[in-house]
Amino acid sequence: MFARKTERRSRFGGRDLGQLCFLFTADFATILPGTLLLPVWTFDRRGHGESGETQPWSFAREVEDIHALLSKVGEPVHLLGHSAGAILALSAASRADRLRSLILYEPPFLIAGARERPAPELLAVIERLLQSGNPDQALRIAMRETVGLTDGEIDAMQSSPGWEHLRGAARAIPNDWRIWQEPFEPDSLKSFAVPTLVLAGAESPAWIRAGAVAVLNALPAGTFAELAGQGHSGMITAPELFAKIVGQFAENVAADG
Repeated sequence: MFARKTERRSRFGGRDLGQLCFLFTADFATILPGTLLLPVWTFDRRGHGESGETQPWSFAREVEDIHALLSKVGEPVHLLGHSAGAILALSAASRADRLRSLILYEPPFLIAGARERPAPELLAVIERLLQSGNPDQALRIAMRETVGLTDGEIDAMQSSPGWEHLRGAARAIPNDWRIWQEPFEPDSLKSFAVPTLVLAGAESPAWIRAGAVAVLNALPAGTFAELAGQGHSGMITAPELFAKIVGQFAENVAADG
């Protein structure tokens, strides 16, 4: 497990804002804007970046890795997960002793009636592309078949600075694919007491937004924020907007505490 901490000023109205653990690639800290005034831990999930990939892979092991990160930090944090990382963060949070808050950017649960499940054979195609050294094409298939992006939208992402961060994590696409198959169990959130922010891009595919809304509706007291003009990767395409929303939520949690 590889994690990187970026130190930042972290007080609001005399209150400590705490620290943010972001389940994305560890080097993403290099493009987080300075307006996000929290110490930020960015974390290479299993199979991503500089973290290893001990076999066999399992959902439970990924959750154990998150708990290990929380223990390493040693104090209550804001836990933030994006996409498959949001599904993992939600599972980890349900068994974490102390969290300041939970932030979920579009957990892509497949809600009944929202869309058809991707063809099972696509996973084998993606694995062959990765084994043959073609992560770009594997990413394009994953984005087209799961996120629902058009080729034009993928071309725009591929020309952005954030593409290299996604490319570096491409070897873990098969693991993320399996995480996307996790069933959503709304009853498990009936007594969930951690302050939670659910994020969604205004331009994200309807089925992904449906997953985010389903989680929001199952929470006793969740908060929703929309990233105007953005899709599933707003932290890359609009990092200032992303930082503003996350930072404001952290300030609200501090004020309420």
